[in-house]
Amino acid sequence: MRLINGIICTENGLKKGFDIVIRNEKIYLEKSKKQKTNGDYIDLKGKYVFPGFIELHTHGAGLFSFYAGRYNPEKRIFELSSEIYQEGLEKWAKLRVKTGATTLYASTAAIPIKKIRFALRELEKFIRNNKNSWLGRFYAGAMIEGTFINPANQGAMNTKYAYQPDKAIFDEINETGLARLVNVPPDHGKKAIKLIEYLVSKGISAGAGHTSATCEQFKEATKAGLKYFIHFLNGPTGNIYKSFYGGGALEAALTLDIMLELIVDGYHVAPWYIREVFAKKDASDIMAITDAVFISQAKGVKEFECDGIKGTVDKNYRYVYVTEKGPTTLYGSVVTMDKVFSNLLSYLTRPMTGIWHKKHQPLSFEKALCITCACCSTNIVKMLRKNSGDNLNTGEIKNGKFADLVIGKIVGNPGNYTLVTESVFIKGERVVI
Repeated sequence: MRLINGIICTENGLKKGFDIVIRNEKIYLEKSKKQKTNGDYIDLKGKYVFPGFIELHTHGAGLFSFYAGRYNPEKRIFELSSEIYQEGLEKWAKLRVKTGATTLYASTAAIPIKKIRFALRELEKFIRNNKNSWLGRFYAGAMIEGTFINPANQGAMNTKYAYQPDKAIFDEINETGLARLVNVPPDHGKKAIKLIEYLVSKGISAGAGHTSATCEQFKEATKAGLKYFIHFLNGPTGNIYKSFYGGGALEAALTLDIMLELIVDGYHVAPWYIREVFAKKDASDIMAITDAVFISQAKGVKEFECDGIKGTVDKNYRYVYVTEKGPTTLYGSVVTMDKVFSNLLSYLTRPMTGIWHKKHQPLSFEKALCITCACCSTNIVKMLRKNSGDNLNTGEIKNGKFADLVIGKIVGNPGNYTLVTESVFIKGERVVI
């Protein structure tokens, strides 16, 4: 397969005049030739080509929750069975690939350990049963988010199922070996450090969220191998404005060598705070995520309860919040990766009044596009590659990389852009959307 007349987006700029040749699941770039191309080819007619989006942190969609099962709006309950999970995982993949995701990490919450084990076993079964199609290659593993949170920073988590960091508990959860990312807040002191070191030795990425740890605790954690901050500015994120401990979690995230997740739905983090983060951190340190829950790409739910936490859906389906706390405590997003991409591109090309900065100037379209592309793909893969256990050969359009691609067009004007996804390739297989 040869893709011709496309505009290739890389973290360093846009490339024109190259064909993308897909051979044995891999990408090879060749200079375009003036004469008519023979053989199997697709004329992209000036559309953009992006590396496939990595949905690093997401809990479900289409009324399917990875950690709770399928929600039945009529009975107002979550239904749980092996058959439901196999159907749900297929539906989830088909929904998310339409939004440009080519790789997904299924995320858990603070729930009973037996439920996490069940979900991971079902994921393992799904991957095994679909190994010969893109469906089985879409899921890259799981993210264990809620098990070791600091109860003081519960957010939408049930603290009844929050545990102290413990190797034995993690090993019990991870019997399948599918856990690739784990939330270990440094708040837990030496116990956190020991678990982080253990995870790193296994090639698993350790992150920190739902945390009130001090900057000093974060420094120790990064020395042990902590790689990234989970949904920065959410969870919630603790801070210390006084001159003690080097500051808090917020100060650690902005000053230490650590990568950051940002939920770019426009509600979890206000656009002006997103620009503040980009003003402080290198763009290569930022990873755009959805943190979507089962309400995403679904309708017909106003309220629900999951593992003891009640949620309310905004009447316009823009976000979900913890019922008893109101919209200042969000339950999760309903956003998709194409919308995350569109939002970030719009924020970066819009002049914006800041909080700590008087004004953020708009970036050029090309610079903003390349940064947005990297935040949705390349940067995420770089973080994952820091541990030897995730040798992902994706996230960039370069010779020898897997042919995980998103093809689409950008419509709109500076400050208000929309990505229209038209085609997706996963390991060279074209997925019709």
